[in-house]
Amino acid sequence: MSSFSTYTDLQLLESLKFSEEGAFTEIYNRYWEKLYKSAYNKLNNGEDAKEIVHDVLLDIWKRRADLSIEHLPAYLEKAVRFRVINHINRKKSTALIDSFESVLQSPFKADSEVNMNEFIKLLEAWIAVLPGKQREIFVKYYFDNLSTQEIAVEMNLSRKTVQNNLSITTQYLKARFKHLSILLLLLTNPPH
Repeated sequence: MSSFSTYTDLQLLESLKFSEEGAFTEIYNRYWEKLYKSAYNKLNNGEDAKEIVHDVLLDIWKRRADLSIEHLPAYLEKAVRFRVINHINRKKSTALIDSFESVLQSPFKADSEVNMNEFIKLLEAWIAVLPGKQREIFVKYYFDNLSTQEIAVEMNLSRKTVQNNLSITTQYLKARFKHLSILLLLLTNPPH
């Protein structure tokens, strides 16, 4: 078995196409730490950063026969950045739904399951009637996936103002869903 440590990135990629595990190991050893630091700096979470780097490198192995990469470091960095963005977007979407989950969980759940499509339509309707600035901040944060700092710069507001508006809007929406839960509970279990 030859040593791949002296290979250029292009030679490693070429060897990888022939399922040379040593070439993959060399790519892993050469780039793992740098990719991990990049992901960690964006996420500030070691486990998530490790998982993202693992997924990127595993993807290279799985697609080794079809890969056409000219500059490996740029390709890997871009792949990590893409996965970090997807990870953040998933977390924001999950956080939005999770913030309302406790309100949606109720005793009438067995009798009347709230349909996710109806939930989203209702959420969109309530978002539509929010005051302009609150609505814009909420949409930019949860749907356009901008950070509070990015929104502050874009809207010429302080970051604290953006955070306060998000908090107020979230509380407003939670209150609306709580009222909906109580109404549905009364409708499914009328007083005797």
